[in-house]
Amino acid sequence: MSTVVNVAFGVASSATLIYLYTFFRFYRIVSAEQAAWVTRRGSLSFMYSGLPRAMDPNVGVALLGVAFSSRVSQLRSPHAKTYAFCIRLCLPLGCLLYLGILAAQAVGAA
Repeated sequence: MSTVVNVAFGVASSATLIYLYTFFRFYRIVSAEQAAWVTRRGSLSFMYSGLPRAMDPNVGVALLGVAFSSRVSQLRSPHAKTYAFCIRLCLPLGCLLYLGILAAQAVGAA
């Protein structure tokens, strides 16, 4: 059981790193081509003023909305579809693996 959890943790960690890489690359493409899609500001956006715009949760949710929608085909960059596919794959995969690890640890502790 421990080996399975360790392998799942390794895959989930890799999925997280790939997701973060593709998220920032995809943000750069979308903000360059269609800036109106990701220019969102919420009431607490002032707290993220010193960070990159992609770190604002409102912008992140807007970017995920673009990645999971059909608007990706409107982007001219050849890498946009690849990055959107990686986001569509790595985000659910990482979440499911982390939840599985949490469940396995909870069952093992009981």
